[in-house]
Formats: sequence, structure tokens, C-alpha cells
Amino acid sequence: MNTPTDRNSKAAKYRQYVLLGAMLVVGTYFGGTWLLETAVRSPLEEARSKTKRLTDDIKKREKALAKVRDASVQLATWEGQSLPGNMEVARSLYQAWLVELVNDVRLLDPSVNSSEPVGRKGLYHTLGYSVRGRGTLDQLTMFLFAFYQTDLLHQIRSLNITPLAQGSQLDLSVTIEALVLDHVAARSKDSDQQTAFDEFRLRSGATKDKETDSPRVADRLASDKLEDYAIIAQRNIFGMGGGGIADPTDHTYLTSISIVNNQPEVWLTDRTTDKVHKVRQGDVFEVGPLVCTIAEVYGSDVIIESDGERWLLTLGDKLTDAHALPPEY
Repeated sequence: MNTPTDRNSKAAKYRQYVLLGAMLVVGTYFGGTWLLETAVRSPLEEARSKTKRLTDDIKKREKALAKVRDASVQLATWEGQSLPGNMEVARSLYQAWLVELVNDVRLLDPSVNSSEPVGRKGLYHTLGYSVRGRGTLDQLTMFLFAFYQTDLLHQIRSLNITPLAQGSQLDLSVTIEALVLDHVAARSKDSDQQTAFDEFRLRSGATKDKETDSPRVADRLASDKLEDYAIIAQRNIFGMGGGGIADPTDHTYLTSISIVNNQPEVWLTDRTTDKVHKVRQGDVFEVGPLVCTIAEVYGSDVIIESDGERWLLTLGDKLTDAHALPPEY
């Protein structure tokens, strides 16, 4: 027969077993978690982090390699546009090319001067040139078109344009910079003048490319047709006519008012063409875009009607000097 003491002893042992089992379960859980973190997740995260670092490094190296490839392509392009490596020959040939260009566009009193080559950090040498001359806006447009279409490593550093007091002429002053790449110069130390001359003729478009059988042309321009730039001269921002058409309303003057057969006769002279409009009261005449009627003549004043408006013009004034009259006048 079990005594109360035996029963209490068994219950205590049972509780111990239950507690030991619970502790074992908890220990197994936390131990398994620690083992999972230490043996599986941590190495896995480290591997993923390493993989990401390697992937980012590969991308950076690929990007750097792409830049090197692009730079190589660009360098090859620049080599093809560089002036010949023989510095003195390049200087002389380019100056001769500029002289030929200003003669082609027929600038008046042209002058082309050059300066000594200047080294730039062991990468290239610059050759400076100045061009002076007089011409119209149309001639300047032709000059700029030919300059930028030529496949050479050159640029215009400054362009000064001064309208002259008479006519449509402009005083032009252009500063130009051309480049010789130093490694092109290094390769050309032993080349003769004929080789340099042939190189320059190919690069300046004077001869044809053997592969394309056509002159080399740069792609710097929006259009390869000169006529697409005619609007520059036509609009003429200098208001001097340039290569475009002068506004006749700004050059037509009231030059005479006389009495012919007891009626006043008005003379309006277009000084750009010396054309004289001889009109009387009620007559209609056209000047450029204007269609005008002689409304009234008073002494040395004339009232002109155009597009329903009345204008007062005084002897000696040009049409653009006319004063608008109020409707009730």
C-alpha cells in the first residue's frame, strides 16, 4: 500500500520530469535558433552581401570599361580631325585654307594671320588665327557654313560684327583656334611634308575619302544645305540689308511738292533704287507692303491714308517718320 509520503515523492519526481522536459524543449528551441542563425542564416547573409559587392564591382568595372571604349572611339575621331602632326606644316596649311575660304566667299580687304603654337598639358597644341574682312551677312553665312562643315578639329573663339555706316557691308573680325593632338604629332615626327599635305587635304575635304569616295564632311550643322540658312541674311538682325532685302518704307522720302496744271503733285523717292512715285491727290501708290492713297496736300504737308488710318508726312521726311492722325482729323 502506498503511503502519502510515497505519493508526494512520485509527484515531486513527475514535476521534475515535466520541468526538465520543458527546459529541454526551450533549450532545444533557442539552441536551434542560435544554430540556425550561426550555421545557416549568417553565412547565407554574408554570401549574399559578398555577391552584391562583387556584382556592384563588376558593374563599376563594366561602366569604366565602356567609358574607355567610348574614349577610344572619340580619340580615334579626334585623330581623324586633328591637323597634321608636323606643327609648322599644319600652321601653314591651315592658314592657306583660311585664305582660300575668305577668297571663296569674296570678302573685301581680307587678312589672315597666325600665332605661335601653344602646348596644353602635353595633350595637344593650339594654333591661333585671326581673320579680318568686309562683307554682307550673306557672305558671312557662307563663311560660317563652310567652316563648320569642314571636318577639322577647330572652332571659332570670337566673332565681332560691326555694321558700316553706308550700304549693306559689315566689318568682320574672327578669332579661330585649331588643334594638333600631341600623339599625332609624335607619330608624325618622321613624316615628310607631302604626307602632311595629303593628310590635311583629306581632313579639310579637299580630296575624297577612299572608303566613301566623297569629301569628308563634319556633322556639326543642323542642315547640310546652304540654302536652308538663307533666312539669316533675309531677316538681317543688323537692319542694314545684309544679303537680304532692305525695307523700302524706311528709305522712301517725301522729296517734292509742286503745282502741275493747277494741282499739287507729290514726289516720293525710294533712295535704295532711286524710283520716284509721282502722285496727286486721290492717287494710289505702293511702297513695299504698304498700299497708300494721297488724301490731302497742305503746303509742305501731305496726309496719306493706308489701311483705314491717316498719316501726316512733312516734306523731307521718310514714310516711317509719318505721324498718326486721330480719326476725327
